Amino acid sequence: MASSLHNHSEYSVLDGFSHPEEYLQRAQEIGLHAFAITEHGNEYSWIYFDKLKKKYPDIKMIYGVELYECFDTKIQDPENKYFHLIALAKNEQGRIALNEIVTKSNFEGFYYKPRVDLKMLAPYAEHLIILSACLASKLAREKDFEKCVRYIKEYKDIFPHFYLEMQSHQTVDQINYNRKILKLSEITNIPFTITTDSHAATKEDLYYQARHVQIARDDDTMTELYDDCYVQSEDEIHKIMDSQIGEENVSKGIDMSDFIADMIDEVNMPFQSPQLPTFPLPDGFKDNYEYLKFLCEQGWYTRHIDEMTVEEQNIRRKRLDYELGIIHQMGFDGYFLIVWDFIKWAKSHDVYVGDGRGSGGGAIVDYLLGISQLDPITYNLIFERFLNPERVSMPDIDTDFSDREKIVQYLMDKYGEDRVCQVINFSYITPVVAIKDVGRVLKIPYKICDKISKKFTYPTFQECMDNNPSLYEEYADYKELFDIAGKISGRVRQTSVHAGGVGIVDTKITDYMAMKIGSKGEHVIQVDKKNIEEIGIIKFDCLGLADTLNTIKYAVEYAGIDEWEININNPDFLNNKEMYELLCSARTNGVFQVESQGMKDLLLRLQPSNLEDVSAVLALYRPDSMGALDEYIECKHGRQVVHYMHPDMEPILKSTYGCMIYQEEMMDIVRVFGGRTYGGADKFRKAVGKKDVALIKSESTKVYQEIIDNGYPEELAKEISEFLASKGNYLFNKSHSALYSILTLKTAYLKAKYPVEFFCALLNQKRDDYGALNKYILDAKDFGVELLPPHLNRSDRGFKVYNGKILFGLEAIKGVGEKFVNSLIEERKIKKFDNFKDFYTRMSPSVAIVVSLAKSGAIPCKNKKQLLLKFASDQYEKKDYTPVKTLPKLSILKEKYGINGEVVKDKEERIRLYNIAKEKEFNKLQEEKYNNAMQTFCDKYLQNENLWEFEALSVFIDKNPFVEAYKYINKEFNDVEDGGDGVVVGIIANIQKKKDRTGKQFAFIWLYSVYGLIEVTCWHSQLKSYEDLIKRGSQIAVLYKKSDDKAIVKEIKSYDQWLNDRHIQLKGA
Repeated sequence: MASSLHNHSEYSVLDGFSHPEEYLQRAQEIGLHAFAITEHGNEYSWIYFDKLKKKYPDIKMIYGVELYECFDTKIQDPENKYFHLIALAKNEQGRIALNEIVTKSNFEGFYYKPRVDLKMLAPYAEHLIILSACLASKLAREKDFEKCVRYIKEYKDIFPHFYLEMQSHQTVDQINYNRKILKLSEITNIPFTITTDSHAATKEDLYYQARHVQIARDDDTMTELYDDCYVQSEDEIHKIMDSQIGEENVSKGIDMSDFIADMIDEVNMPFQSPQLPTFPLPDGFKDNYEYLKFLCEQGWYTRHIDEMTVEEQNIRRKRLDYELGIIHQMGFDGYFLIVWDFIKWAKSHDVYVGDGRGSGGGAIVDYLLGISQLDPITYNLIFERFLNPERVSMPDIDTDFSDREKIVQYLMDKYGEDRVCQVINFSYITPVVAIKDVGRVLKIPYKICDKISKKFTYPTFQECMDNNPSLYEEYADYKELFDIAGKISGRVRQTSVHAGGVGIVDTKITDYMAMKIGSKGEHVIQVDKKNIEEIGIIKFDCLGLADTLNTIKYAVEYAGIDEWEININNPDFLNNKEMYELLCSARTNGVFQVESQGMKDLLLRLQPSNLEDVSAVLALYRPDSMGALDEYIECKHGRQVVHYMHPDMEPILKSTYGCMIYQEEMMDIVRVFGGRTYGGADKFRKAVGKKDVALIKSESTKVYQEIIDNGYPEELAKEISEFLASKGNYLFNKSHSALYSILTLKTAYLKAKYPVEFFCALLNQKRDDYGALNKYILDAKDFGVELLPPHLNRSDRGFKVYNGKILFGLEAIKGVGEKFVNSLIEERKIKKFDNFKDFYTRMSPSVAIVVSLAKSGAIPCKNKKQLLLKFASDQYEKKDYTPVKTLPKLSILKEKYGINGEVVKDKEERIRLYNIAKEKEFNKLQEEKYNNAMQTFCDKYLQNENLWEFEALSVFIDKNPFVEAYKYINKEFNDVEDGGDGVVVGIIANIQKKKDRTGKQFAFIWLYSVYGLIEVTCWHSQLKSYEDLIKRGSQIAVLYKKSDDKAIVKEIKSYDQWLNDRHIQLKGA
């Protein structure tokens, strides 16, 4: 029985191939003694292998990493980046050691890869087993044999458990290296072991792994680098290596793999129940529970509950006592304090906080702590939907912030940088992506792959095939496509940072798992959101909702109003007529969650008049709720009689006109009719929400009997249980939709009452999205808001409110740059610019910057073109003629300058006449140079004068020629899926014609569009068909197919014709 000590799974992202279980199945099949997982520089897969251990008890699991070693992590040399080195955890201390090493390699050694040096590894040496690794190792890359001997001595001096590594591969380089290792082993007396550097579990899978890597690297051909990189049996190793180093040595290397494996203790991942970090209590409180109760009592008065009637207070007191009891019983007091603390900090440090989200809105404790803003008693929100004593799980309070990074930094500062982490997110290859990627490398026509991919709408590849049984027959010529795509689908594609998760611990994150560094410097634990709590780390969800929350924040600031004016607990705000009128009119561009065309149509039909209606809009606008939506609208407007199955259902469904649209309503029905507690009702909600047919049937049968046992008729029990079974898994969380409707109301209110300030804030949030800017500028004009071009003396960096209008910011001007804008603003603080000359003298801008400023309108002048022409003229250095004192030959004087030496005898006179002629010649040449310079300037900078403003700002301020297009174009280019069709309208700015490989002409066309400058590719056949339309300055509409983020022309029409076609279609509809 051999041990396999060097293996890479799919978590060696886009390099390794096999799933963890595929490896352990192979290990079991060939009778391996031990299996080590050694991903490239990470521990992503450890948790998954550890979960499988019980299923494969005969295989010893070993955890390691293939590290990226370098000579010195402080040196960044592109010619000498890193080598490979295998490190295995010898024991529990070794597991933690590798956690720390991998973390340090990311935070301290990252250069192309997370690197280590021997100095970094030395403190952990005792608890690690080190193998010299593969052909990418230091020993393999060093040609000087004596240096290799010195390297081995260095390794051995540091690591008591250091071994040389051969690999069972058949390439010439590997054979030579194996023989080199054998010689080094003999000289240094360091034992060697044999590994396979597996990147796939089986030999058959190597083909799919090669395709997987080909796709990842976008290569034309498959690589052969991974031949034999699979988990080999002893016989296979002997077959490959006996001829290389001799049978006896091969047996010795295999035996050494078992010897090494047996040196290693059983190592386990830190699976445990979630551990709450310690919350630092203020003086005077003995525990979290006491402080939590104190804060809730403070909230009681802050929320003015003490001013309510005795009956209302009693209801809330009973609910509060119940919730606090459950929270304390489940040990979650500290969780609420931590969330309360970072929300409180955010509000006092210029970070705008959302009004709440998710099921946490059902807790009165959240309301009193200021975590959520709706009184759950008033809106009938249920605590057990959030925290159920009958179904033990962690509380999950999601919070939106305008600046998430600040919150994470606060938590790191408060609890310690090494005790706080963000959470990794793994993305997997979807069936659609698999079909398209494989089709590309197999060179299958795009149209075929596109057609097939449209049928792949299910989560797994097998489900897609099961639901399209005729695909194999329809596309019999493409079996290889289905074969490869089916194999790579579902494997890891990339990593990212989870949008909200933040973990906090009392010790160090590296006691649990390693961290990696995110693209923005985030500290990210190498365990995903599904598993982080299983290893004892509680996840707090801090989400970024920057666009919406910053729009609200700055609109309030610009308008100079008090936050109370838009507080949902302010009756004047809640009942504001203008806000609801705006929603009913569906003029909701920029209004949270209701600016899509579908939402606008729903608003027009539903005509919301209160928060409950807005909540229903957010809950109902989903494909599986459309039936309830129609019924809701008809009942709301009295066109359909509200029907209740039983009078006891009326109090539950009255606010939604007899329609069950919320999970909380279902829970109330199960509680009232079935006699369950809210906890029991939540268990039913959870069960039907899983969409498991057998489970739903089982649970509905139970409820059916419970309703009968509770004294209701059998017929009613049948009707209710069947209704809940059919509709239960399509219901929405009311707490979430009700809380999110607050943001809808806030943005609608600000847009209706303070349009200038609202649009200024909105435009600042969207200033890098030219499509959105053009759309919102048009909308702003519809609301009577005037926009002004940028101004050298008045504009800030971004948009600002100026004299009741919106003034463009300087950073919006293309080609000016942040550095120049900063310098300009600093200079302007000393003294504003008197005129253009003063500005130019003090700022010394480049020609390009002056042109951009002028075209944008930032330089005050009557005529932009005249300004630029004068500027260009002033830039030209005119030289004065310098008289000469010597004369050329008499023949030249006569022939070239008409000065006859026989007639003009006096030398001084000759020189005078010669200088007159030369000066004329000089001035003519100067004039030509000047004219050429001015023409060059005009050709470069002064074309398309009617589009200058757009060139400089990428938006139309005064007149948008494509205003009508917004009615018909629902998707911006960025929102069109790869392979999907879209339409873009614009003015042709430039055309570049080229020839393809066959010599046929095609063109790149640049369009000034409402989405900024867009490039479209027009292949030969389309170029030929639409040549009369493809001219600079033409206004056109392009139907395109999006391919690899490029727009490929399918059809072109003149803009007027396209618009006319849309009008005809609209009339026909």
